Amino acid sequence: MDILSVIQFKPETWPMPIMAFLRITTIFFFLPIFGDQVVPTRLRILLGLAFTFFLYPLVSDKMYHTDKLLQWSAVTLAMATLHEVFFGFAVGFAAKLVIYAVSVASHTVGINMGFQVASMFSPGLNDHESSFSVMKNWFVIILILTLNIHHIFIEGIVKSFLTVPIAGIPDKVALTRVAVSVIQEAFELGIRLAAPLLAVQILINISLGLLNRALPSLNVFIVSFPLSFLISMIILFISITSFMSLLGNYGMEKEVAWFESMRRVFVPVNSP
Repeated sequence: MDILSVIQFKPETWPMPIMAFLRITTIFFFLPIFGDQVVPTRLRILLGLAFTFFLYPLVSDKMYHTDKLLQWSAVTLAMATLHEVFFGFAVGFAAKLVIYAVSVASHTVGINMGFQVASMFSPGLNDHESSFSVMKNWFVIILILTLNIHHIFIEGIVKSFLTVPIAGIPDKVALTRVAVSVIQEAFELGIRLAAPLLAVQILINISLGLLNRALPSLNVFIVSFPLSFLISMIILFISITSFMSLLGNYGMEKEVAWFESMRRVFVPVNSP
């Protein structure tokens, strides 16, 4: 099966590149960096089209095929379309969970530091976030580019056609298990990232409460904000290296593991 047979629109071949285009484009719509709202929709569609044009002729002979793919009825085509869109969403969402974990952690810390007033637009999440959240989200993007994690995402797209069949059947038990595990680990990552500053802020609040009981004349509400902000910023600058190391060693490893786990949930119907 080569690109010429696709261009000639033979009945037995034309649905395959369309399904491949749907899979690649859907993944690009949810991947970190590529799927950010700041990237125009037309550009993401063009990326999916370009990847399909260059990738499909290379992997078409190695893809898993099933007997059903040779009989493209309306029902089969609809089911295959839903499969590819859902597969692209699952893989892209798993890859972007570390962004959401960092966003939750930084948003929680930012509220306690008083950054909820100083909000700005986050193009990655298409929403207004605290400046602290936007800063940490940019740290994640820089790490992804520095550690070449985006290369792993692209490699995973290529490998998906070799291991995951078009219109294949997902393992429902494995899919549920992986989904729960991914969300649990993302929540754990967010807590680990926010833990140092949250612990410091709890200690500050306890200290201010004791100080208020010892000195009732002291206006704690006026002192608490600048004191909490100053100490939190000092702890932030001290722990920024640990934060980057945790994201680099643990967060990015989990990012790749989640991406690979979601990719492997969809098992082939028949052997090649």
